Amino acid sequence: MKERNSIWRKRFDKWIGCPLLFVFGLFHRRREAKSFDKEHAPRIALIKTAAIGDTILLSAMVDEIKHQCPSSHVTVICSDNNLPMVRLLCGVDDTFLFRMNRPVHSFLKLRALSRFDLLLDFGPWPRINGIISWMIRADYKVGFKRARMYRHYVYDKWVEHLDSLHEIDNYRNILQGAGLQITGRLPRFEAHNDTCTERQPYVVFHQYPGGSMENQRKWPEMRWAELGQWIHQTYGMRIILSGAPADREAAEHTACLLREKGAAAKSIAGVYSLREMIDVLAKAELVISVNTGIMHLAAAVHVPLIALHGATSEQRWGPLSDNAVVVKSGEPCQPCISLGFESKCTDPVCMRNITVAMVADVTERLLGMKA
Repeated sequence: MKERNSIWRKRFDKWIGCPLLFVFGLFHRRREAKSFDKEHAPRIALIKTAAIGDTILLSAMVDEIKHQCPSSHVTVICSDNNLPMVRLLCGVDDTFLFRMNRPVHSFLKLRALSRFDLLLDFGPWPRINGIISWMIRADYKVGFKRARMYRHYVYDKWVEHLDSLHEIDNYRNILQGAGLQITGRLPRFEAHNDTCTERQPYVVFHQYPGGSMENQRKWPEMRWAELGQWIHQTYGMRIILSGAPADREAAEHTACLLREKGAAAKSIAGVYSLREMIDVLAKAELVISVNTGIMHLAAAVHVPLIALHGATSEQRWGPLSDNAVVVKSGEPCQPCISLGFESKCTDPVCMRNITVAMVADVTERLLGMKA
C-alpha cells in the first residue's frame, strides 16, 4: 500500500494530474458508442491500479465480460500494489504492469500497446488513471466522474461514481455504460491446493487494514487478545493471525498475548501468498477481519465472516456474502471515509466502541450455523 500513500503520487495527482487532464480533454473528441462483434475476440482493457479489495470486486466484472464475450481478450492495467491479486483473476488474458516509480517509462510502453476495442477505467479518484486512459489507444473509453476530480474529460462516456452505492454497483455501472448487460455476478474464489496443514479447527484474525487512513479502521489489540482467549476457552479452537510481511512483528506480539492468556495461537503474517491465503481462509471455521482486502477475500470464498466496520460504510464497502455479518458501534459520525483518504478523524471511537461482547455474540451465531 506504500504506492497509494506515497507523497509523490499525491503531489502528482493534485498539482500535475489535474491540469494535464484538462489539457488532454481539450484535444479529446468524444466518440459515439459502437457495437463490437462479441464473437470475434474484442480486445478489452481494464484499469485498476490500487487496492487488493477493489481488485477482488473487479473479478466479478471480468466474469461478467467473459460470460457475455467468451472470446474477448481481457488485459488488466495494474500496479505492483495489486498485481499478485490480478494474477488470481479467472478470465484475465494479459496484464500490463504500470510502475508508479517509473511513470515515464510506463507511459511510453502504454502508448506502444496494440489498439483496444474498449477501455474501462474502474478507478474512482486517481487522476493518474485518467492519464493512463488517455495514453492507451482504444476505440471507446468509459470511466467515472466525481465532483472536483476533473478526470472525466478523457472518456467517451462517463458514469457518476456514487457514495450511495456499494462499490461493486459502481463497477457494474461502468459495464452498463459500455453497453454490457449485468447478471449480478459476485466475486468467488475456490481453494485448489493444500497449503493449510492445520489439523485443529481454527479461527482467522486479520487485524491490519493497510492502505490509507488505516488507523481509523483498526480494532484495539487487547480486544483481539480478549476475543481470542474467549474463543479458545469456549470452542477449543486455535487462533491464526494473518497479515502482510510488514505486520509480522505486530502479529507475533498479539500471538504472544494470546498464548499468555492460555490460548493456542500462531502468526502466519507474511508467510503465505494471496493464492495460498485462499486455501487458509476456505478451511477456517470463522474469519474475523477489519475492512480490508482479506475481508473481501474471505467473503469471496464464502467462509463464515465477521467484518468490523468503523469509519467506512458497510453499504459501500461491506462483504458480499450471505455468510457474513457486519459489526459496528453505530456512532453518529459513522461513516467518515468514502474514497479512503478524506477523513480528518484523529480519535476513531467508532472502532474503539466495538466491544468484545458484541463480536462474541455474532461469533456464537456463526459458529452455531457452522456446526
